[in-house]
Amino acid sequence: MSGICLLVAAVVAYFFDQNVSMYFSHEGGTAEMLRIIGREVTNIGLSQHYFILSVGTWFVCAYITPRIHSLKKYAKGLDYLRRWGLNFLVALLVSGAITHTIKFLVGRQRPHKSPVCDPFTFDPFTHHWHWHSFSSGHSQVMAVVAFMFTIAMPRFAWFWILIAITACGTRVAIQDHFTSDVIFGACVGYCGTLIALKWMRKSKNALV
Repeated sequence: MSGICLLVAAVVAYFFDQNVSMYFSHEGGTAEMLRIIGREVTNIGLSQHYFILSVGTWFVCAYITPRIHSLKKYAKGLDYLRRWGLNFLVALLVSGAITHTIKFLVGRQRPHKSPVCDPFTFDPFTHHWHWHSFSSGHSQVMAVVAFMFTIAMPRFAWFWILIAITACGTRVAIQDHFTSDVIFGACVGYCGTLIALKWMRKSKNALV
């Protein structure tokens, strides 16, 4: 799966990255409107929102609700939420660690730092934010979110996926990432979640 995504990202990087990013660099018109909207929406992909949600869900269901007698009849459902929150947290940690390792090793320049949005400028082993374009952390987070919320509420899978795609798109629109960055970032989030869920199956906290 990761190999296929890397191949797709490479093809997109070669044929589309620069043209797409140059489109969003234009002043006025649709490009500017999408950039403005993107700046308002893009923070939905910040990881801290979901760390708080996952830790909060796990903590409340593990240590608070069991002490409330009136909630005893919901014990099974609350235990599921406890395991969901813990699995969510581990998925964020695993995929996030992979993402930041890739960012450090690759050191791809962000599109807005080049007047021609050059997709092939690299400075590996740097900690500077301007060189952490590949892969997209927001996209990784939103892929984890879509995956975990689909597990919890599969009926609304289309909605979680739509939200994730929208968030990923904003990263390109505001020129923080190339298109290939968000494609591979989402792949990292998906694969990282699979790894995390597999690890958790070895414990009493297995979710699926």
